[in-house]
Amino acid sequence: MNIAYFSNQFASASGHGIAHYAHRLYEGLIECSSFNIIPVATGSDRTLENRQKLQEDTNLKLLPWGRKVIPLSWMMLNAPPIEYWLKENIDITHIVSLGFPVATRKKLVVTVHDIGPLTHPEYFTNSKPRLFKLSFEHMVRYADAIICVSQATADEVVGYAGVHLSKRIHVIHEGVDANYFSQEPLDPYKELQHMPPRGIPFMLTAGAMSPRKNIKRVLEAFLKVQDSIPHHLVLVGGTGWDCDEASNMLKNPTVAQKVHHLGYVSDNQLQALYKYADFYLHASLFEGFGLTVLEAMAAGCPVITSNISSLPEIAGDAALFLDPRSIQEIAAAMKSLATDAQLRCGQSERGLTHVKAFQWASTAQKVAAVYQEVGS
Repeated sequence: MNIAYFSNQFASASGHGIAHYAHRLYEGLIECSSFNIIPVATGSDRTLENRQKLQEDTNLKLLPWGRKVIPLSWMMLNAPPIEYWLKENIDITHIVSLGFPVATRKKLVVTVHDIGPLTHPEYFTNSKPRLFKLSFEHMVRYADAIICVSQATADEVVGYAGVHLSKRIHVIHEGVDANYFSQEPLDPYKELQHMPPRGIPFMLTAGAMSPRKNIKRVLEAFLKVQDSIPHHLVLVGGTGWDCDEASNMLKNPTVAQKVHHLGYVSDNQLQALYKYADFYLHASLFEGFGLTVLEAMAAGCPVITSNISSLPEIAGDAALFLDPRSIQEIAAAMKSLATDAQLRCGQSERGLTHVKAFQWASTAQKVAAVYQEVGS
């Protein structure tokens, strides 16, 4: 079967989030199945050289009308179908994430990472909820199969749709890159600026500085315990929207002494930080999946995370949980792991055991089974 694998993120310069999912799933499908996977995007922000290499390596097809005209045409006319531009006889169109309606006359599979712009708009103010809602409605109407990356996301999809979707939904978890288990990490002290002094223990938090990632409460909690623990706090991730309060806190001299905001880091650098950190704190207010929790576990890093959204499902019994809205609970969890090496060791061992269930090969095999079911 020929699969039109639609993902603008697949062609983007970013390597994180949905782009990471799109590439790892593509690689897994190529390895585990005989399907002809044809990546498709409306455009790319990569450099010419990188874009050409990606096209050579994956047969990526960039549609001729561009990123503005095609979505508008699909939204207004539900035409022309995506397969119109492809020379192969397409059997299934797979939309790898929601964003805007994608026209197709073929069997349709859609992956849903989360529907936060619809269910938690307070965390997604800078998104385009109207387009997202049209994409969601298009999926409900036309999709033959809906892949949700967590049961929490599946429950939200069913609840928001208000129609019977359960028979079309498949919960398929994401995987963790194999190199987190085996690759020798870089030395973050050589790779990155603004690290704590070598020899000072640190805790790690990763994610864009936006309301959903809850960085302001994390900083307030750290201020409560910083004098009673030896640890510094390392933050990685770019600045998101509505981050002025957290950014201003980082300028406070009291905070700046022990808090190190490294900004954007590469995947290899993040892996190194997991390896060197005493523990990882992910106090997010909403997640469709929460891959960084598993990445930390795969690197042997003990994890503290939120007791809401998809995070208990993904972390299982291998993390310490807290109410992310409680500064007091965040502070207590920080202090608990910072002052108890035996607890950290136990959390690390449980995490390494738990994360073995999340393999990209398994994810790809399950997606391939969905293709087979839809195409038969």
